[in-house]
Amino acid sequence: MTSKDAADEFWQFSLEVYARPQVADPCLDLQDEHGFDVNILLLCLWLAQGEGRALSQSEIGDLLGGVAALNENMVWPVRGARRWAKSWLQQAPDLQAVAARDKLYTSLKASELQMERQIQIELVRCLAYDGQQQGQPLDLSAQSAARLSLEAYRAAIAAPEDTAALLTRLALKALI
Repeated sequence: MTSKDAADEFWQFSLEVYARPQVADPCLDLQDEHGFDVNILLLCLWLAQGEGRALSQSEIGDLLGGVAALNENMVWPVRGARRWAKSWLQQAPDLQAVAARDKLYTSLKASELQMERQIQIELVRCLAYDGQQQGQPLDLSAQSAARLSLEAYRAAIAAPEDTAALLTRLALKALI
């Protein structure tokens, strides 16, 4: 499988999993309250489900570094603008203003989604994905691999211990 094919599969997996009940809210809570990157959370789940692969704390650190500039310079500023535009839209004085502001909000949302897609392409590139599992196969279940990766992620960013329960619930809801 090529890197492009892997990135496409990862994107489709992400869209499907994120749409499942009780997946988006914990992802956003982990992102907004504890500094997790939703795309890396989804990558941990994708690798666990597809390959039974768990990422190490070191690999997580490399991935975070690999997408840091994209997040800081593109994703986060546009996300902030989109969130601000959403509240601005709700304060529109009339229907004409609602329509104009909604158009801008929709454009920002589409741009943010395109940037998220680019982050995922970069994450797959950072893995140097060649279709082969790196390291020794551990023969893990998807749930076990996901829990190991998510715990490595928690440790890599020194997130509070109480996020472990939220990460476990995320894995249970995402990998059904």
